[in-house]
Amino acid sequence: MSAGKKDSPTGDGAAVGGGIPLRSGLLLLVVAALLPVLVFAGWMVARTADAQRAAVEERVRHLAQTLAVAIDRELAGMASALQVLAVSPRAERGDLAALHAQTVDVLRQIDPRREGLYITLTDREGQQLLNTRRPYGEPLPRTANVEMVRRVVETGQAQVSDLFPGVIADTPLVAVGVPLRRGGTVDHVLSMSIPVEALSGILRRQGLPEGWIAGAWDRRSVILARSLSPERFVGSPIRPEVASVVANGATGSFRSMSMEGIPVFNAWARTGMAGWTVGVGVPLRTLNEPLYQSLVTVAVGGAVLLLAGAAVALAVGRRLSGAVAELARAARALGRGEAPGAVRTWVREVNAVGVTLADAALRLGESEAQQRLAMEAGNVGVWRLDRRTGTLRGWGRSAEILGLPPGMAEAPVADWLRHVRPEEVAQVRAALLPPDGAPGEFALEFTVLPPDAPPRWVALRGAVPADPGGGARRAVGILEDVTATRSAFQARLGEAAERHAADRRLFAAIIESSSDLVAAVDLDMRFILFNGAFQRTMEALYGRTPRIGDSLAETLAAQPQEQERAVALWSRALSGERFVIEESFGGPAGEMRAFEIAFDTLRDADGALIGVFQLVRDVTERARAEEALNRAEDTLRQAQKMEAIGQLTGGIAHDFNNLLQAIGSSLHLIAERCDGTATLEPLGLAAAAVERGATLTQHLLAFSRRQRLEPRAVDVGALARGMAGLLERTLGGTIEVAVDTAAGRWPAQVDPTQLEMALLNLAINARDAMAGGGTLTLRTADRRLGPGDPQPAGLEPGDYVAVAVADTGTGMSAEVAARAFEPFFTTKGVGHGTGLGLSMVHGLAAQSGGAVTLDTRPGDGTTVTLYLPRAPEASATADIPAPRAEAEVGPATVLLVEDEALVRTATAAFLAGSGFTVLEATDGAAALTLLEGRDGAVDLLLTDYAMPGMTGLELLRTVRARWPALPGVMVTGYAEMPAAGPGLDGLVVVQKPYRPDQLLARLRALLPLTGPATAPT
Repeated sequence: MSAGKKDSPTGDGAAVGGGIPLRSGLLLLVVAALLPVLVFAGWMVARTADAQRAAVEERVRHLAQTLAVAIDRELAGMASALQVLAVSPRAERGDLAALHAQTVDVLRQIDPRREGLYITLTDREGQQLLNTRRPYGEPLPRTANVEMVRRVVETGQAQVSDLFPGVIADTPLVAVGVPLRRGGTVDHVLSMSIPVEALSGILRRQGLPEGWIAGAWDRRSVILARSLSPERFVGSPIRPEVASVVANGATGSFRSMSMEGIPVFNAWARTGMAGWTVGVGVPLRTLNEPLYQSLVTVAVGGAVLLLAGAAVALAVGRRLSGAVAELARAARALGRGEAPGAVRTWVREVNAVGVTLADAALRLGESEAQQRLAMEAGNVGVWRLDRRTGTLRGWGRSAEILGLPPGMAEAPVADWLRHVRPEEVAQVRAALLPPDGAPGEFALEFTVLPPDAPPRWVALRGAVPADPGGGARRAVGILEDVTATRSAFQARLGEAAERHAADRRLFAAIIESSSDLVAAVDLDMRFILFNGAFQRTMEALYGRTPRIGDSLAETLAAQPQEQERAVALWSRALSGERFVIEESFGGPAGEMRAFEIAFDTLRDADGALIGVFQLVRDVTERARAEEALNRAEDTLRQAQKMEAIGQLTGGIAHDFNNLLQAIGSSLHLIAERCDGTATLEPLGLAAAAVERGATLTQHLLAFSRRQRLEPRAVDVGALARGMAGLLERTLGGTIEVAVDTAAGRWPAQVDPTQLEMALLNLAINARDAMAGGGTLTLRTADRRLGPGDPQPAGLEPGDYVAVAVADTGTGMSAEVAARAFEPFFTTKGVGHGTGLGLSMVHGLAAQSGGAVTLDTRPGDGTTVTLYLPRAPEASATADIPAPRAEAEVGPATVLLVEDEALVRTATAAFLAGSGFTVLEATDGAAALTLLEGRDGAVDLLLTDYAMPGMTGLELLRTVRARWPALPGVMVTGYAEMPAAGPGLDGLVVVQKPYRPDQLLARLRALLPLTGPATAPT
């Protein structure tokens, strides 16, 4: 369908819109362009006036300071003249008549402008003695300026008075006074009085500009002089607000009212000598007059510019209005579908728009033809609705789509909707003709029931543009037959629903077969979903089978504690919180299981909370593995700590052994050279202290696993039974000693002496823990530890002999037990233990290839168990040559190699004292050099093990390779050394600190076996 004629774009042919006339707009443009210029000019004028005003204010302040200086200079000159008179011979002689004549002569020589000055002489009480206004000798009254006289007498300095009335002159005066001394004491005051007219003359002589006012006032804020109307205001106080401003400071400025009531700008300055204040005032009208004149000039000039600009704007606007009217005529013709015609005006841009409108009319005609063809081919119709009349007009296939006759073009909305499904007519009509009639867009789909065709689905889309004058009178849009599209969509929707149902069945199967527990509850905490794993777990833990709809709280009613925990967690989730937590649950009949639980919310399409669900995973085995890992890590850290402490204590013990060796050897030398019993007794005490220090280092070396052990097969049970008597005597009668061992136990590979010391240390610790008595039990057992058996830290699988020492004492706390094996750690008081007992036990077990465990609790006693490796079937020990008698040894030369100077010196001394010839070397290289020089002619090599550059073992291997017959003895503060290796079989090793007689016995045991060393091979 097509229209018979073109339509107006507005629907009614009206083309008049709102807005202002073009000429008014141009006028506003001129004003907008000129106003910023005028404002800027006014601002610049104001800035210039401010600068001028600031300059005047600064001038006023400078003038006030100048006046203050002038007054000070005047007063200083008067004071100087008085001081000259005060020291004149006449004054010093007290010749008052002569002094009177001299003062009269001085006054005659003063500038005539200072007329009215006179000089007086007063005593300390203010009584005038002479006055140049009266002949000498005439009786004189007491001065009215007593206050200044008093200040001169008190200070002995020149002073200036405030305003006072003259007694003789009967006029307001000020005075300058100086002291007149006689014999170093001020007994008279010489003063010069000045009429205030003279001060006013000083102010007037400064050349004040017209209208400016200068004044001065004394310390009491009483006016002394004034350039304007002094007769009115001299002697009057200044205004209170002025007095408060000038009370502080030496200079300043402010605004106030003058004495005449004129607004003025005041600047003031303080005189230095008198302390008076000088002020200069400028009327504010004088300050602001340049600004007012400049602003008036700018205002008049701006008005002239605005009027000229307005006239030009109106003239140009009249010409532009005609051009715009011509352009509007062409636009209205285009809106009616007519050719716009040529536009010719005096404005080039308007002519260009006219040409553009003509081109647009041509293209619009082409576009409408193309649109009509496209609608006919695309099964689409276009419509336009006049909402005021309810008339709808259609183009293209609009009538055909709505099931109407093809010739229908423009008709009321009801006629166009007559074949729409009755149930949907109201909805379509409300979209086309809404009650509010507001602008906007809309879209809907509805069913059409044509009388001679199947039902069809129609899509209606429209837009309601806003009118220029407000409101929305028209609506435009399209109609489209979407029956095929709708059918295809419904087919796809059915397929999607089937796939969704299949997905839900698959999802339900996955949840049901999952080993994780899944459950959900509603807002009342009733089950709305759970899988089989959750159901089976609930049955296993609590013996209850949950059902859909059951209350969670009722399901767990038989276990109140579990019920409280579960309800708290579900309530937390129902509050909207999403969280993950690990908890352990279990019923009275089942084991506790650890679970990782994730809670989340269930919400409907609107986002409202309808329930919560949980995903639960049984992490019991993981928790156990993590716990085992944590225990292993703690054990490893403890072992590493003990190893570090062991290395530290081993190094300390080595250095301590060297010191003890030097001390012990020196004590032996002193004892050999002293005969007195009184000296030998303290030497014996010192030697006993060395022995005790040696025992302490042995404990340290035992803890650090660096003591020298001589392990062999030991029957631990027999050793324990053999120690029972010793322990009973050592521990006292309040402690019972029990031995729990049986015959046929495995032998242990251990140093028996060190084992006895370890058991004795453990027994002593047990005695201290059983202060009130108790039972000490020694227990032995065989332990075969396989790869899967629980094992103490650091212990390899194998056969072990377990030796346990148990007491019934107080036990230890966990904190004390954690540090029990640390060296020097003790809970005993000062002087009651070294803290090395358990450390030595730990070191012995570790160095022997075993371990030690500690089982203790406060109040339950303590059990310490040593795990010692099982001895092989046959165990052999090397025979140590027996010491030989001293008579068998002849003179011999010993090469002593020791890097510690103290040890080397002491050892060489007692060897020399025992008949040996001693050669000394500080290290292996020096020893080899010495042997080369003697061609090996040395009877025995005595060397330390730990030396810089070359160890003792390396030195012995080198010496044996060149001089095989040269015997050697190794001494060391360490117990842990590498194996001697081939060529050093039977090497004698002596542990530091050693007693000199022990070392001599070892040396003499070796020397008779050989003669002098042979030549190098």
